Amino acid sequence: MGRETREMAREHPRGRTLLLACALGAYLAWENLYHDEGFLFLPGYLNQVESCVASYGGAFIACALIAGLRSSWRAHERRWLFGTALAQGALGLAFYGAVNVQAPAGIVGAQLLLSASFFVVLFFMMRALTALPLAHAALLIAGGIGLYGFLECAVWALALAMPFLGLRFALHLGLLVGAFVCLRAGSGAANAREAAPEPQNVPRRALPPALLLHTGAYWFVFGLTHALASGVIPMGHDKLLPCYLGSIAASLVFYLVFVRPENVERLWPKVRACIFPLTMLSFLLLSFALSGFTFVSIGFAQCAMDTYLAFYLLATLVVARKIGGSFTRTALTAALLAVPFVIGGVVTGDTLKTALPLSPLFYNVLSVIAFALLVAGTFWVGDDRRAELVWGLEKKLSPKRFEDKETADRCAQAAKTFGLTKREAEILLFLAQGQSAAAIAESEVIALNTARTHIARIHRKMDVHNQQELLRRLREV
Repeated sequence: MGRETREMAREHPRGRTLLLACALGAYLAWENLYHDEGFLFLPGYLNQVESCVASYGGAFIACALIAGLRSSWRAHERRWLFGTALAQGALGLAFYGAVNVQAPAGIVGAQLLLSASFFVVLFFMMRALTALPLAHAALLIAGGIGLYGFLECAVWALALAMPFLGLRFALHLGLLVGAFVCLRAGSGAANAREAAPEPQNVPRRALPPALLLHTGAYWFVFGLTHALASGVIPMGHDKLLPCYLGSIAASLVFYLVFVRPENVERLWPKVRACIFPLTMLSFLLLSFALSGFTFVSIGFAQCAMDTYLAFYLLATLVVARKIGGSFTRTALTAALLAVPFVIGGVVTGDTLKTALPLSPLFYNVLSVIAFALLVAGTFWVGDDRRAELVWGLEKKLSPKRFEDKETADRCAQAAKTFGLTKREAEILLFLAQGQSAAAIAESEVIALNTARTHIARIHRKMDVHNQQELLRRLREV
């Protein structure tokens, strides 16, 4: 793709969205195929812990690189992407070399480094998406997830028809090249800094326990489902097709639920209405695989996991946009909230399936546990307003983070002029933002009457009677 194509992508947001969706889909398919083939090419592989830890554990290496070398990739992002692409091509060759000589340690090691490079590039891809309207980003993610399932299915069919390692490597390399070409043409690499400016001196906020419980519950259950699915059905080509179709179905579900602009702004209620029942149903259907309904149970499990993955990617963008903070910090936090729990679920599921017989009673007991975790992770946060605050989808206002410096300076000057206390000065900032007494009380976790008392004292000291007079008085300061 040349300069003209990139300029066209910049001028036409829909074209850019399509290119970035192709990049995301091809890249997800590229990474997941290496994960799947780690099982296909290891005869006698008794469990999937090593491969799953390698495939997800690379996120820790990626987070360390992104956080530790942020000044480098901000200054030389194109070089980072180009160097990562070259490294991924070499690592893919090393992976198939290990497959050829049947070296499990080499396969797992290559998977770990491929995973680390995958999460690095995924970070840059998602960072490029911050320049798009949220509705376009939701559409892009939906398209990317669907394309990922379609491309995996196509590569699987070709490789099944012509089972040569050289062909598999060529197909994977084609996905990698296609992903980077689309990313570059979509102006992701060129405009990432402009698309995602990193605010300086942004105060850190402690992660709410409810958010930890939610992400932990869902990703642990998905890891558990992933491990138990392998216990019910031996890893093979008959298991991969329902997985790929499940990814395509997830794209459709996500599109129908989240792609409308008003739904993007109200993510949390859709989690309760859609993702919670879908996840629970996917876990309950695992036991049906014992009765021969393998295709349905595996497809549902993949659909639920990919739907939540799409939601998680979108929520990361929304949180970074809503709280006005660093996308780097938000993205790294999202990765570190997910990966340990996925690995924990995989290890737990693998341990249980090797220690206990896979019977209907076994799945019934686990279903009760999974249901309790998902209920706690979904409903413990309280009502919609509280959930939005917990997720960061609605900003909990703080005077220290008020972005209008001029108004903040006026409020500080007014506090000195009219003799406001420190607490009254903080409340004045909220009033300058147009906040009501109820909103201030909720944000500051104080009683409504207390907020009203502060406001009444501010009005009396500034000799005003309502919000309009107060704002007029501030402009006069």
